[in-house]
Amino acid sequence: MNIIKIFIIINMYVNKLTYSLTKLVNKQMVKYKVLSDHTMVSNSDIFPYVVAILKKSTYMSAGALIDDNWVLTAADCLFLIGESLRIIRIRVGSINYKKGGLLLPIKSFNIHPYFDNRKPEFDIALIMLPERVRFSHNVSPIRVQKYYRGVTATHFIITAWSGTLESKESTIESMETIKRRRMLTVSHLHPSSTSSCANQLATFGINETETTMCLDPTPDSNPCARDIGAPVVLNGVLWGVISSWKPYGCDLKPGSSFVTLVGAANVSSWIHATIRGHRWSHNYKDTL
Repeated sequence: MNIIKIFIIINMYVNKLTYSLTKLVNKQMVKYKVLSDHTMVSNSDIFPYVVAILKKSTYMSAGALIDDNWVLTAADCLFLIGESLRIIRIRVGSINYKKGGLLLPIKSFNIHPYFDNRKPEFDIALIMLPERVRFSHNVSPIRVQKYYRGVTATHFIITAWSGTLESKESTIESMETIKRRRMLTVSHLHPSSTSSCANQLATFGINETETTMCLDPTPDSNPCARDIGAPVVLNGVLWGVISSWKPYGCDLKPGSSFVTLVGAANVSSWIHATIRGHRWSHNYKDTL
């Protein structure tokens, strides 16, 4: 057997191996697009504070019920809504954003005055419901962190719905996949180191690190997907909500998810003032 024949045989095996690896990678890509690193929730009693925020019947973001008529979520999903309050709906008490529980219109919403849609900080908003909801086993508010605490936890609980598939290469999804996307999911994300988060925030010109926390992406997650408005919870206490912000070129270099911390001074005081109907400024000092 001469050298040319050996080269041809080796080349054939390399091509077969490349083809097999390509199929395997594509299969894994489909897997994370369908389920990602999230686990579907099967019982609405487990996370009774989580709500779905809808634009008519289309899912926009998750949110957290913090008392009987206020919901906390990300600002970006409401930023372009303007005065069109009538198209927004809130579904409470259901793990399926399409049905079950109670579907409510909204009375008003307030976006944090410091929110800038070009940056991930202060990406937070309050939604007022038109009536007080009755608490039950599957509808119950979550306790909100009132003061800033340094991040020492190893992981946080994140709950949200998957939303729609953003891949440009996506084809028509199966009915089973669509049904899966309508179900609440839960995941556990680890906080980035303080130095890593500070470096990421510095690229946006953000030097105030007590307002925003960074959560590391998981290896098998969609690098450009964000659980917008998702409650970030530790030991039954709400620490913050996830921003919609994602870096440019996220498919090439996955970045952190940013969390607006509700215990930060300029966030906690704003929440308190807004719920009480007070005018807020950065030096708001009413008793929390």
